[in-house]
Amino acid sequence: MDDGRAYGRPVGVSDPELFQTGAGTPSGELLRRYWQPVALSSEATSIPREVRLLSEDLVLYRSLDGTPGLLEPRCCHRGTSLFYGRVEEDCIRCPYHGWAFSADGTCTDQPCEPDRGRNKSSYRQPWYPVQEFGGVIFTYMGPPEKQPDFPRYDIFEDIGHDEEFHVVDHFAFGGPNVAPCNWFQTHENVMDPYHVFILHNAISGPQFDPRLEIWPRLDWQRHEWGVTATQDRELPDGTTLHRITETRLPNIRVVATPTLAYLGKTNNMSWAQPIDDTHTRVFCILRIPKGSPPQGLGTYGPDAKGWFDLTDEEHQTYPGDYETQVGQGPITLHSEERLSSSDRGVSMVRRQYKEQIRIVAAGGDPMGVTFADAAPVELVAGNYVIDGDTDFSVVPIAETLDS
Repeated sequence: MDDGRAYGRPVGVSDPELFQTGAGTPSGELLRRYWQPVALSSEATSIPREVRLLSEDLVLYRSLDGTPGLLEPRCCHRGTSLFYGRVEEDCIRCPYHGWAFSADGTCTDQPCEPDRGRNKSSYRQPWYPVQEFGGVIFTYMGPPEKQPDFPRYDIFEDIGHDEEFHVVDHFAFGGPNVAPCNWFQTHENVMDPYHVFILHNAISGPQFDPRLEIWPRLDWQRHEWGVTATQDRELPDGTTLHRITETRLPNIRVVATPTLAYLGKTNNMSWAQPIDDTHTRVFCILRIPKGSPPQGLGTYGPDAKGWFDLTDEEHQTYPGDYETQVGQGPITLHSEERLSSSDRGVSMVRRQYKEQIRIVAAGGDPMGVTFADAAPVELVAGNYVIDGDTDFSVVPIAETLDS
């Protein structure tokens, strides 16, 4: 009878539908049907920058007229890299023979050819469209005929003169801006509320607001755009902290700040950037009053240290999201997991993602994409403090579907 020893155990495997990002893979094709974050706006400059997204190497730049461009690095003429190109008023020029390309890949000049390129319009440098919003550059890398509208979100509409956008560029609530692990194992963490009062409280000590130490009533809801988790905590003053987190297809997570620095509907949302199968970057856009702190970050240990101030031993003593998610390995071994009832939200996210993979593979359009001047997307995540006599039906939460 197996006594559970490690000897002779089978080799674990990963589920490719939950980590592959490359073109032609089922998951990679789903990811390419949405606008994806590629870099901070500040990273697009007159000095070309190498970027990587969905396992593709690209070159990002900003021409002198302010237009950002995202091109394949290998010049379509003789193949040298545009990383060494010269950025000009409205183009990037290859350093080898001077061919110039606009942001949409159009060849605008061939200085070594007769009349500087009589047939230059016949050449095109591979490119991707970009949109800038809130300090982040997004791109669409899917089929041109399936390019959706660039989405708008209600929490970012009608920003006042006394407000501003702020981008938080780090992993979750502590860690470097690029994590050496697959994007999906960081993304599904949002639907795992149980880890908040184990990892972020019992194991590492309170890293967030003390009210999150209270054991809540938990439930998950499936929607036609994603999955939500609701957590209800009875507070000592008789009110209820009704906390909602949400994931949206394919890689958006909306987590109202766990320090409870902002109450009510969330003021922020995040994207997990799938750099490739084993690297992830997280971009979080916040809407805040001008000059105010962007949001509180978790602190660690009795000295309330920031994540970057911890020693190696203190990272072991006070682990956080980075340690536990990266600690699963570059790509977690799904065959070795033993999911239980507390993992219901994780299972719902995986199931819904795989459903969308099959829809795209069959020629359909996935959840959440629109093609004709859609209204702003209404988010539901937030930290809502509810009076004892308040009907919970007034708390914003979209209609749920069977899970």
